Amino acid sequence: MNILAGRGAVSMQNIADELGVSKVTVSKAINGKEGVSGPLRQKILQTAADHGYVLPDYGQRKARTIAIIMSERFHSGDSGRFYMGMYEHINRELRMRAYSSVMITPNPETLEHDAETIEKPGMFDGLIFLGILDKEVRERIDRIPLPKVYVDLYDVGYRSDSVVTESIYSAYEITKHLIRSGHREIGFVGTLGVTTSINDRYLGYMRALMEKGLKEQERWRIPDRDQAGRAVDLQLPQELPEAFMCNCDETAFRLVRELKRRGLSVPEDVSVVGFDDDIYAGLCEPQLTTVAVDMKEIGRTAVKCMVRRMERTGTENSEGEVCRIPGKLIFRDSVRERKGRMKSEK
Repeated sequence: MNILAGRGAVSMQNIADELGVSKVTVSKAINGKEGVSGPLRQKILQTAADHGYVLPDYGQRKARTIAIIMSERFHSGDSGRFYMGMYEHINRELRMRAYSSVMITPNPETLEHDAETIEKPGMFDGLIFLGILDKEVRERIDRIPLPKVYVDLYDVGYRSDSVVTESIYSAYEITKHLIRSGHREIGFVGTLGVTTSINDRYLGYMRALMEKGLKEQERWRIPDRDQAGRAVDLQLPQELPEAFMCNCDETAFRLVRELKRRGLSVPEDVSVVGFDDDIYAGLCEPQLTTVAVDMKEIGRTAVKCMVRRMERTGTENSEGEVCRIPGKLIFRDSVRERKGRMKSEK
């Protein structure tokens, strides 16, 4: 029974009564203090978030402000929906702790001004990097001595925490799904070396092929972006494989469109799978079989890491942790079962 239903403002005591724990336990969980187990802390935080609880400020502590650093190209349009959705989950978790946040979208032209703003004493308490950034921007802001958390990308120096989707095993599983469906010729769409997530998804794809003794054909490895991360036209060979594993849903969407332009049907002629389960998975015709990214858990984990970083002394000298959040396979209509599917693979 939900005893909070129909209430107005929700208090710590309300949450404690709902979950059958003490108010002290609720306070420790919400304030990021020690003494509460991981599963119970998550349950308390989730209950608080579900009922709109906001941590009160009794004037005894300075309100903390977090700068969320994101590329301006992810700020609008369909390509920005994925990161804006992730931003909303992070922002919700921050608000629940009565932290404020400011989105900053630096580019090479505004970089010095933005960096000066971030560096002003007392302006920000921590930085969350969200998604891929221009190299120049990332390197400049990375030098600012504030606690940092990287979301959907790695801190390559392992000085700060990174929160990413578990890509290798998820890509391995979705490629295995293509193999179980009878596909033996499987290409990969994604530019290697641009992001660690593309590299990880390629490794998962390769692992699935190697386990079945299948060889990757280089002509079926299709770049989808330039080294700055901007989309490029997909250059497909004349001879196509039976299926493609794409590093993200936007790329899969563009691939399906290109295949249709050639007069081919998906999945009748070529099966296609993506990754992210973002807006493109639903816009695509047919809708994409893909891996769903758990944005809610990514947001929760990112803020948890930030709280820990801000409360830890010697933050900049401590080794970072990579938190990998599992994805979930979503089966839709972009894969067909081919003749020759083995019973042992069902």
